[in-house]
Amino acid sequence: MVRWSRILLAVLAVAYLAGTPGLGIDTRDQTNAPALVGYAYGVAFFAPLVAFAASWRWPTAARWLAILSALGAIVLPALDLAGVLGGPAPTAMAVVDVLLIVIGLAIGWRATRIEMMPAPRAP
Repeated sequence: MVRWSRILLAVLAVAYLAGTPGLGIDTRDQTNAPALVGYAYGVAFFAPLVAFAASWRWPTAARWLAILSALGAIVLPALDLAGVLGGPAPTAMAVVDVLLIVIGLAIGWRATRIEMMPAPRAP
C-alpha cells in the first residue's frame, strides 16, 4: 500500500471522529437510532485503522480492509444524509457526511487499482 492510501485511511478515521455523537459535531439524540447502527459505525471506524496497521506487513489483507472501509464510508453517510439512520442530519454533520463519501470514493478507487498492491518481497 502506498503512502497516499495510508494518508487517506488516517484522514478517514479522523473524519469519523468529527461525526461521533458526544465527541464531534453530531448533536442529534441517538436514542432513536437502532443499536445496529452503532455496531456498523464501529466497524466502519476500526476498518481503516486496521487497514492502516496491516498495510506494512500484509498488503493483501490491507487492500480488502481498505475496500471495506470505502464501502462503509460511502454507504453509512449516504444513509445518514437520506435521514434513514437518525433523522435529518444537521448542516455541519451533512458536510462531514459528504467529506466521508468523497474520502471513501478515493480509498475505493485506490484499493481497486492493481498498482496499490506491490509484489511480495523475497525474505
